Amino acid sequence: MMKPKKILFKAIVILLFLTLNQSAKAQTGYYSPSLVNFDVAMKNLLKNYNIPGGQLAITYKGRLVYSRGFGLANSSNITAVCPENIFRIASLSKQITAITIMHLYEQGRIGLNDTIFGANGILNDSIYQTILDKRVYGITVKHLLSHQGGWDRDISGDPMANTYSIALAMSVPPPANIKTVIKYVLSKQMLDFAPGNSAAYSNLGFNILGEVIEKITNQNYETYVRDTILAPLGITDMRSGKSLLMNKFPKEVNYYDDPTASLVPSIFDTTMMVPMPYGGIDMEAKKASGGWLASAQDLCKLICAVDKFNTRPDILSPTTINTMIQPTNHNVSGNRYALGWWINTSTNVWYHSGLLTGTMTFQARRNTEINYAILLNSSYSSGQGTAINNLVGSVIPTITSWPDIDLFDSSIICNPTNSVDNISKKPSLFTVYPNPSNGKFTVKIEGRQQANCKLEICNLLGQEIYNAFFTGQTTTVYIDLSIFPKGLYFVNVYDGTSNYTKKITIE
Repeated sequence: MMKPKKILFKAIVILLFLTLNQSAKAQTGYYSPSLVNFDVAMKNLLKNYNIPGGQLAITYKGRLVYSRGFGLANSSNITAVCPENIFRIASLSKQITAITIMHLYEQGRIGLNDTIFGANGILNDSIYQTILDKRVYGITVKHLLSHQGGWDRDISGDPMANTYSIALAMSVPPPANIKTVIKYVLSKQMLDFAPGNSAAYSNLGFNILGEVIEKITNQNYETYVRDTILAPLGITDMRSGKSLLMNKFPKEVNYYDDPTASLVPSIFDTTMMVPMPYGGIDMEAKKASGGWLASAQDLCKLICAVDKFNTRPDILSPTTINTMIQPTNHNVSGNRYALGWWINTSTNVWYHSGLLTGTMTFQARRNTEINYAILLNSSYSSGQGTAINNLVGSVIPTITSWPDIDLFDSSIICNPTNSVDNISKKPSLFTVYPNPSNGKFTVKIEGRQQANCKLEICNLLGQEIYNAFFTGQTTTVYIDLSIFPKGLYFVNVYDGTSNYTKKITIE
């Protein structure tokens, strides 16, 4: 017979387990009663496919009406996913590259029929002069955007997955950088089909487009995209990811493989065995095809900037967007593909999916002025891909009304170590005025008694340009940034437990 103390101890353990489990699956972010069916669908998705954590963000008529985190960003320390966490977005990165190319196209800096290689090509650098298959000279920008460049990863493999082997073959330190990978493929491999005659999914093609962007702009790919495309939209947390866990970013989630999966040789040293998500994937080389990190809400902000709806300004003209979403004559993976987007020609839904070990993603623009993005931090369960692709579409018919809120312009507090009960839309901690300003403005802090709060101001690159500490008695701070360039800046106040952020424009 079990002794009473043992029974009590066992009951406490079970209670603690259940409490932790409930907290782990609690959702974070702003709760909207009319959209609760999305909460239910996401929680079921995580439960049914054993997914540690995820995000869902939805816009309606240009307003961010839903942005929530679910489950765990880190299962080791029971840290919840918040709306501002960033995930590896895998092939959703291709939309970022495609939008950037179309932006250059609209400026007249690149043509879709411009050739990539050869003396008259964009990448006419000496490193790319040894070409085995002369059909390469016919590859155009449009071919790469639409997966018609001539490479089929199902036939010749994905060179982006073999950067260590390519480094050894080319006698460079592993892993090989993208230029070395391109050089190797051009000099050692035949195309799988003539450019433009067929189509097959190709990560390499989009990585070549990343090199095209660098050549045309004379800037680093990531720097140009962030400064020219993302920053003007107020998107500051999107960035290219790192391969190793030790290099992950502060807001980045952890990634989870099948617990029964075997370790794999590291891309940095094949004598070392590592988990596939950390050291088995060359994130640094995949930038333009699958290397970006983002939150679901920032992806929605980017989609809203190219969706052709008049509720938020687009960064591309309607004509350019029409060109970007015009399907080619060839299917890719069984579906119609345009320039960086799959297109459902019957419903006019533009969409893309993404997959890496430890990451599964999906985003879409629906013709009903609804855009959304779903991000998950595991990818190994059978059926998970179909479930994530269908989740939002299956719930939309049950929604009878959409909130009037716009979370793009709201202050949302998310404490990742607490459950949903501690996370809500709250009155702003501070005000900034005048806004816009000439660089001289006032920050008024209200309702905080902590002895040591911090005020900081950052530029679009996240660099701190001003900071001050204040006490509960200090309610007003006068700031002069008139010596800094005109543009958008971010005012952050940290009260010891939570961060609050507002934007300030200097004109």
